[in-house]
Parts: sequence; C-alpha cells; structure tokens
Amino acid sequence: MTSREGSEEEARRTAETMRNCPHLVAMGYTSGTVYSVYMVPEHKRWWLEYPETLNEETGQEKYSVQVVENLTYPEELALKTPKSDRPPCGADCGTCGLRERYGCDGCLAVEV
Repeated sequence: MTSREGSEEEARRTAETMRNCPHLVAMGYTSGTVYSVYMVPEHKRWWLEYPETLNEETGQEKYSVQVVENLTYPEELALKTPKSDRPPCGADCGTCGLRERYGCDGCLAVEV
C-alpha cells in the first residue's frame, strides 16, 4: 500500500502510528509517501482495500493498494505485537462502524 501524505513529517507520523500493526511486514517512507506491506487473512482483505474507498469519498488519490494473490513466503504472519487491551495504532475498535459493516472481529493484537 502507498499513502501520499502532505509532507515528509506527516509521512513519518503515519509510519509511526502503524509501525506496531500486527499485520505489518515492512514499512518506510520517502518524502511524503509511505510504503507499507501488510499480510492479512482472506476474510480481512476488505481491511487492505478500504483505504482506496476513501479516495472516492475525498476526491483525492491518497491511497493505492496492490494485493498479491499468490503469496509464496511467508505462509503465515507471526504475531510480533504483544496482546493488549487496545490496538497498537490507537484506533477504538469498539466504536468503529466498520466492525458491523464488514463483520470485522477487531485487531488480532487485542485480547478478547
């Protein structure tokens, strides 16, 4: 995924916010663009593709997503983030409208 931010500082902040996401494989930024590689199970594919729907809502081309259909390595994502009571990105999953809309079971880093 790429995210075009307004400045290098905004890109750094975005990268910092998502750096502990349990789905994150790699991330970095150049100038005002954040480059991220995430690994999610098929039932969470919507989560990867959701940011592109924001492009339509805002009329900007901020997000770009490429999905690799035939992943060869790694076969599974190892949880690198310890379990806690809140997602590491700071989101409030309890009030998120996407839980109902997509049948989301929340962040895998959150203890249930």
